[in-house]
Amino acid sequence: MPAIKFTNPLRALDLTALDLRKVNLPKIELPKIALPNVDFAKLDPRNANVRESVERFGNDIARRLPVEQARKVVAPAAKVARDAAYVAVGVGVIAAQRVNARRYDARERLAGVKQRLDDTMPRVRDEAQATAQRVIDEATAKVRGFMQRGDAQADTAETTTAV
Repeated sequence: MPAIKFTNPLRALDLTALDLRKVNLPKIELPKIALPNVDFAKLDPRNANVRESVERFGNDIARRLPVEQARKVVAPAAKVARDAAYVAVGVGVIAAQRVNARRYDARERLAGVKQRLDDTMPRVRDEAQATAQRVIDEATAKVRGFMQRGDAQADTAETTTAV
């Protein structure tokens, strides 16, 4: 079965370098649309058939509006708005992906630091214990030496006073 190969011309899309002040958006020239005039004076709120009057005037306005012309006028603006929405969603997706990538990188770095700490902590603990034991042994030896000298001097003092 033949394989389909997709090529992506955009290896990376850096939106931080995009200067929106330099982007030239197309100018939309809206044609003049003559909207129908509604004479609200003809509507009598005291009339029991207000609903019928409003429906009659509404239907009359709807018949007079050039719907196709309005659609043609609104279509470019709708396209620009739709494109802007797609760009906004795309920027949001890219931002979310960047956050996820940074979180993954931070997690990997922290895992490396934790591994190094786990490797070095036992060695540091053993060295600290050995150093503490050596200091204790040296202090004990010095204290014993002082005590033995003190006992020896006390013995010589007793023998000289006894004589």
